[in-house]
Amino acid sequence: MRVSSFVLILAGFIVWAAAFLLLYGLQATGCRLGWDQVALGPTSGLRWLLGAIVVSVLALLSWLYWFGRRTLPMKAMSSDTLPQIASAAHVAAIVSTLVTYSGVFWLTLC
Repeated sequence: MRVSSFVLILAGFIVWAAAFLLLYGLQATGCRLGWDQVALGPTSGLRWLLGAIVVSVLALLSWLYWFGRRTLPMKAMSSDTLPQIASAAHVAAIVSTLVTYSGVFWLTLC
């Protein structure tokens, strides 16, 4: 399956932006509804839910990175700069996700 390099360049940060809206919308909703008070093991249900979303987003971004690397021909990888930019954009989206969303694991939620 052939995917445009432009689509691959944008895909990582579209996923990141969608995750941003989902995480912070869910955090606000969970705080308002008291999900941070529901204990599931050593932590709250809201933290488990937010953590699961962060891990899922990282998995999706990693899959997009590997999908982009596998679908682009090796000839394009050596001569065309757009696939290289797409790979760099995916790595940047993964790093941005780790830096931005990792706070759900240790910061106060509400």
